[in-house]
Order: sequence, then structure tokens, then C-alpha cells
Amino acid sequence: MINTFQLLCLMAFVSQSINIENNQKFLEPDTKKVYHIRLQEKETKVYDKQSFYKLVAIHQNKLKDSSFVQISKQGPQYMRMHNYKNIQYTADIGIGTADNTFKVVLDTGSANLWIDSNRCQEEGCLRHKQYKHEDSESFISLNQELNVEFGSGNLKGIVNADTIYFGDVTLPRQNLAEIISENGSIFRDLDFDGILGLAYPKMAPIDFNPVFDNMMKQNVLERNQFAFYFAKDANDISHSEFTMGGYNPSHVDGDIHYHNVIDKYYWMIKADNILVDNKDIGLCNHSCRLVVDTGSSIMSGPFDDLRILLRELNVRSHCHEINTLPIITFQIDNIDYTLEPHEYIKPTNFDGAQLPELNDGDDLQTLIEVNNWDCIAAFIPLDIQQPQGPAWILGDIFLRKYYSIFDRDKDQVGFAKAKK
Repeated sequence: MINTFQLLCLMAFVSQSINIENNQKFLEPDTKKVYHIRLQEKETKVYDKQSFYKLVAIHQNKLKDSSFVQISKQGPQYMRMHNYKNIQYTADIGIGTADNTFKVVLDTGSANLWIDSNRCQEEGCLRHKQYKHEDSESFISLNQELNVEFGSGNLKGIVNADTIYFGDVTLPRQNLAEIISENGSIFRDLDFDGILGLAYPKMAPIDFNPVFDNMMKQNVLERNQFAFYFAKDANDISHSEFTMGGYNPSHVDGDIHYHNVIDKYYWMIKADNILVDNKDIGLCNHSCRLVVDTGSSIMSGPFDDLRILLRELNVRSHCHEINTLPIITFQIDNIDYTLEPHEYIKPTNFDGAQLPELNDGDDLQTLIEVNNWDCIAAFIPLDIQQPQGPAWILGDIFLRKYYSIFDRDKDQVGFAKAKK
């Protein structure tokens, strides 16, 4: 069935035989078929980030309004809200030929491969590179319609097939959805040509062959794993990395803890509890679901639970004393994963002044005090209904701190503290 999404962040692959741009480099695979691929990062315009934090703040304020319509899905369709990334991770894949490259997003919260097509003549499409299937000798017409609704717009596409060049791997007859119509500023304003979904095939339409499943069928990797490292410094444009076929131990600080996937739709795991300064405030009832989503720049939680959390945090009253805010702990299989205030609080303002990118080590409290900024918690309400929900979303706020490994062989997600 048609899948809808959860909060888009931007990540990506690159091909060995393509033209590498700027700081993006392809690293040679080792003898065990493990590929370490640098992610290319790009800073978006200030007004995009400012608009995003306004959006988060508005949704948090509406949690107090009983008339607020909750974001939810109906039937088999799952609502997904994009973010306006302050840092965007992209890389290239080749389509048709290895040197016909497109910037794509790696998204563990979706399962389809979407590519901007020259069949779309809307503003957003025309601002990005467009796929021309008539120029590809390996194009196969399937002519199946696919439509997806987003929290910030929608995509319409036609599913066909072509050869994909993905790292050192060639994938013939790969299903892809040519975008023929798009609606929403997220597609117009950000710098990507497509979305490459890495969720389970259950999320994809019937008979749609997701990219990683195609790789698994060809048995081209030593392990059916992939992993992400996100640089914490906003100005670090060369060290974020995607690994397929295993993981990169050089990014791991300490032990790796693996957690079983409980629903092979999203990369969903189970939490024992969610604590605020080691207190149980009723967010999880000793068992709740977590979706690990590289396509989410921030975090999200069920409407009612997030209302409880934000009331407990009382962020606006502590903008000038950030360090007094509590630590949020996700307890998973008796392992504590913490987020400290400087990791989940973001500054914002509404007077049109520019907001600088925050680097690792910046004193957030001083920046807020000196610039007289307001601040918000990097959470947004999102209700995912049954059977997948209710669930919390672990996005980049969490994944920048914890190196993440996605294992399809054992259906597990691994976390380790990320080494700087």
C-alpha cells in the first residue's frame, strides 16, 4: 500500500565510479565487502531553519489547545512530517549510467526510491536535476501509479525500473518512482533530487522492490547491515559517513548494544521506559515503541505523552538557565540512552534576526542570553495509530550522539556512543 512518512532528514550514498563532488569521497571496500561512504553535508539557508523551529514551537503551543487536530494516519496510510533541515546530508547514486548521478536522501523511515523526473514541470521539480528515462537504455516501463501524502505536501509518481549504481554495486531492474507532481515547500527549497528509503519492504507498495532488499537478493554484501555516523559540528562537512555491509568501528566509543526489531515495517524497537531526571512521569507505562528514523531531524512523541513531557520540562521558563533542565533517558533492554539539555534544546526567535549554526562545544546558554533568544525542545507531536503506533521517533537529535547500526540479518538495531 501507499506509505506515508515521519519527519525527513537528509542522508545519502555515493558511487565508486561516479564524479565525486567537493568533499565527498568514496573509500575503497575492504575484502569483506564493507563499504564506508562519506556523506556530503550542506547548510541550508537561515530562513529555512528559522521556519522549521517556528513550526516546532507552534505545534508545541497547540498541545495546549484541545481543538488541535492530531497528526495521524487513516487506514493503511501513515502520515509523515518533513522537517526544514538546518544541516542536510546527501550523496550520489547513478541511474541508467554510473555517471548520471542524483543527490538522494537515505531514510530509514520510508521504503520507496523517489527520483525527480522531467515529466514534472512544477517549480520544485525544475529546481533540481531531473531524471530522463528516455535517455536510458536500461529503462523498463512498468507504468504503476504511486501517490504519497506528507505533513508538508505530497508526491505523485509513476513506478518504473532502471539500473541503479549504488556504491560499488550495480542493481539492474531497480524499481523507482518518477516524480511527476509535487506539492510542498520542502521539495522546492531543499537541495536533493530524490529519496532512497531503507525501511522494511512491508512499508513499500506490493511488488515494489526496495533498494536494500534488491542488494540482499543479489548477496553482494558480507553482512546485510548498514550504519550511520553523523558529525556533531554543523561546520564539519567531511566526516559524516554511511557504511553498508557492516559498520565502522572507528566511530564507536565503547560497547555496542543491539535491540530486536519488534515490527518489521519501521525500524521499531521497544523501550522499557522514558525517564525525566530518572523519574517515571508516565511517558511509557513501562513499555513503549520507538522508531529509529534517519529521516527525522528532530524527535517526536504521541500527542498526549508529549504534552506531559513538555509540561515537565517547562522549557520556556528555563531559556536563561538551560543547564538546570532535566536529562531525558530512554531505557532500552536495561541500557540507558540519555539526552542532555544542550542536546535537545534549540534556540529560536521570531524577529527576523539570523540564527547561526551551532557547533559542537558551543555554549548554548550563553548564545541564548547574549542574543535574547527564546528556546524550544526539539520535539514535535506526531500520533502514529495502530498497528504501528503509538510510537516515539528517535531522530537525528538522538542519532548524532549514538552511532546506529541497522541489521537485516538479525533484525536488530545497534547503538553505541559515537566517537568524535
